[in-house]
Amino acid sequence: MDIRGLKYFISAAECLNFTRAAKECFITQTAMSQHIANMEKELGFQLFRRNNRNVELTTAGRDFYEQMKAVVHSYDNAVRHSQNLSSGGEGSVVVAVPSCIEGLIFMSRLRYFKTHYPTIKLTVNLISPRYMVDRLRRGECDIAICWPYDMMEAEELTVHSLGEFKGYLICSTEHSLSSYKRVPPEKLADERFTMVDLRGMPATQRAMYRDWKRLGLVPPVNPSFDQVNRMEELLFAVGMDNIVALVPEFVRNNITGNMCFLELDMPNPPMFRMSAGYLTSNTNPAVRTALNILLDNRIPMDY
Repeated sequence: MDIRGLKYFISAAECLNFTRAAKECFITQTAMSQHIANMEKELGFQLFRRNNRNVELTTAGRDFYEQMKAVVHSYDNAVRHSQNLSSGGEGSVVVAVPSCIEGLIFMSRLRYFKTHYPTIKLTVNLISPRYMVDRLRRGECDIAICWPYDMMEAEELTVHSLGEFKGYLICSTEHSLSSYKRVPPEKLADERFTMVDLRGMPATQRAMYRDWKRLGLVPPVNPSFDQVNRMEELLFAVGMDNIVALVPEFVRNNITGNMCFLELDMPNPPMFRMSAGYLTSNTNPAVRTALNILLDNRIPMDY
């Protein structure tokens, strides 16, 4: 007795006509009759009373029908659910972002994902960049959105580029640089900078060092660089203190009226790269579904 056989029985119980039930199941009437007879023999009790005029369920047959109908319904639901899980249509996925500012530029894509895959639970967590590789390794998040450098050096991770963003200088409207439309790099030599903390991120430090060197500035380890945990804290520092920062272009929508967003007067200004990384060994199908949406350039970013 198998699920297909139970479906034959249910059809016969609902039709109370073996010929009609056989047609519904795309088998012959003889095959249907033989199948019911084999079921009764296996079960040890009669399912149907038969005579020349009609077929009706026995009391035991009626009880068996009610219970098996629920069993087959549960089986069909389980198959659909597992198929959805296998194809990435159900399940859960945890996405880590460094701050709300970086996360919000992907809001359209995350919203598209939620709309088109409502049966997948999407969780977005804020995690400091220096902890992201470790959180991926420990399985505390499925996808990390961050700078790619340290993720690319982790052999067990796969990394996809989400985009490159031009770097700009921000300062308060009271800062001496606020009068510039384009700031020459040499004007930055004596400035106090703030930046997101890169401790524990050697590959990112090297990449940032190259950019600072092109600007003619000291390395980020110099005391003239104040370090913060997140981009939001960086904006507060710029708005409240006599301090400047280099930020990607998507930050423009988050600055307040007392801040200036200034271009650097140089041929090739620093670029900020954003990528999505995940454990190559992660077998969660929902991760692939979410990645496909995050990488879909047909869905515009929010900046």
